[in-house]
Amino acid sequence: MFIHTGSARRLVSAQRQRDQIILAHAYPRAGCLSHFLNRKEQGTALIFALVMLLLLTILGITAVTTSSLQERMAGNMRDQYMAQQAGDSILFDGQALIFNQKTKPLPSCPPDAVALIWDSSCLPASTGATDASWWTTATDAWWTANGTLSVVANTHTYQEPRFVVEEIQKVPINAEIGHKKKVETFYFRTTGWSVGVSDYARGLFQGYFSKRSDTYVNP
Repeated sequence: MFIHTGSARRLVSAQRQRDQIILAHAYPRAGCLSHFLNRKEQGTALIFALVMLLLLTILGITAVTTSSLQERMAGNMRDQYMAQQAGDSILFDGQALIFNQKTKPLPSCPPDAVALIWDSSCLPASTGATDASWWTTATDAWWTANGTLSVVANTHTYQEPRFVVEEIQKVPINAEIGHKKKVETFYFRTTGWSVGVSDYARGLFQGYFSKRSDTYVNP
């Protein structure tokens, strides 16, 4: 059987056109689907970038807050440290007041302007306290009006520290060999009040010490 070459070519061309028509009907939106997938991938990348930006913002805010909190904590610790140092030093001033006195003082309320020794039996009433723990009710105004300042000025705190010395007890001592006079031991309590660099830190400090009556010129 003999087939003309031109007719064969036309048959092949027609077959190809039919195949293309079939493919076009089978996948009519292939190009649109590819474009849709590209747009969807771009939207996912945008959401991911926004989430990462949000996380970085949260981390930055947390770091700033933590740094600020640590700075305030350090400032409060320094404030309390300065109040403690001022209170410790003021206790030594109270002891020096007693040991430097040559004449036996007479405690009173309010105290003598020179001796500066309070009587523990009447001191609580001056602060409005109902028991012996008068320092728990003493206000800043009371300390400012009645507390004794240190002989050395303190310029590092918000206010000058102050102290109060009170005689709380005297105990007779058994006669010693060579002593004909009656000897007593006087017990004192020093209460110090101080503030820190700011007006927020407060400190109350107490110390107890004694002195023999025969160390005075008028035992």
